[in-house]
Amino acid sequence: MPTLTQLAIIGTNEILYYRSMEKPEWAVLSGTLIAAALMIGNQGLHLEYILVLPILVSLFFFRKRLLYLAFISNLLIFFFIYNGFPEFRTIMTPYDLCTFFAIMLGILYIALQIIAQGKQMIADFMRMVTSEQDLVVKNAVMERLAKIDALTDLYNHKTMHEYLEQLIEQSNNNAMPLQLAIMDIDNFKSVNDTYGHAVGDVVLSRVAQAVKDALSQNEIIARYGGEEFVVIFPGKTLFEAYQEMEQTRELICSIAHDEMKGNRISVSIGVAEHVRGKSSSTLFEEADACLYYAKKHGKNQTVAKQHARKSSGSSV
Repeated sequence: MPTLTQLAIIGTNEILYYRSMEKPEWAVLSGTLIAAALMIGNQGLHLEYILVLPILVSLFFFRKRLLYLAFISNLLIFFFIYNGFPEFRTIMTPYDLCTFFAIMLGILYIALQIIAQGKQMIADFMRMVTSEQDLVVKNAVMERLAKIDALTDLYNHKTMHEYLEQLIEQSNNNAMPLQLAIMDIDNFKSVNDTYGHAVGDVVLSRVAQAVKDALSQNEIIARYGGEEFVVIFPGKTLFEAYQEMEQTRELICSIAHDEMKGNRISVSIGVAEHVRGKSSSTLFEEADACLYYAKKHGKNQTVAKQHARKSSGSSV
């Protein structure tokens, strides 16, 4: 039959068990009380080493404070049982006492070393994870810098060609419509000559933003070089690409530039359609021919491939 002391310990332990859900200190004390109940219920046996249990529990949390709490509560419980229960005291010889304290101190030292080594391993692991994360971020930044034009935040010349080759291959294999537009700012040299290159850079950046605002995310927009921009239209017809570039041209023409005393700029645009079996250079030549036609015939207009072959008529 359990003694009143055991019942009190078990009841207290139940309370501490539920409290341990909130604080790990209660889990350690709960382990100490379990060990105490077993020692009191079996006073004729050497069960003092069951007090190692709360120390093991404290190791799960890797906190020295909890380890010291377990060690001190163990000593208090041991002295309470040793002084309060004669039957337990009779089986503990001086040698047993010395051995018990030596072993408990040894376990305390080993547990401290385990916590220290564990914390060091965790710290090393976190440094490794952080280092890998930094490397991933740096690689992403470097990859972006390699693909993006710094001034306009658009794809650069090299990246645009890479995407174009991939899309031409996809267009050839899947009969996907593919259009290419080349856009050039009209009289941009006079902007640099009149207002300076710093203002020219502002205008380039603003035009790039206008192009992004006018087009959808499905289009690939790149700064081709200087004041020229390229737009790739995957999955759209020539007429759809023409309409979108016309809307882009009108938006750019509507912008008043404070740096240029409120003056506006215009752009000329050439649009061409990829024909299955032809190369990217051929597509570029056809779009460039349309751009040349737009420049030669008054600028500030969008010209599609068919129009470049005619002296008059509609643009598409």
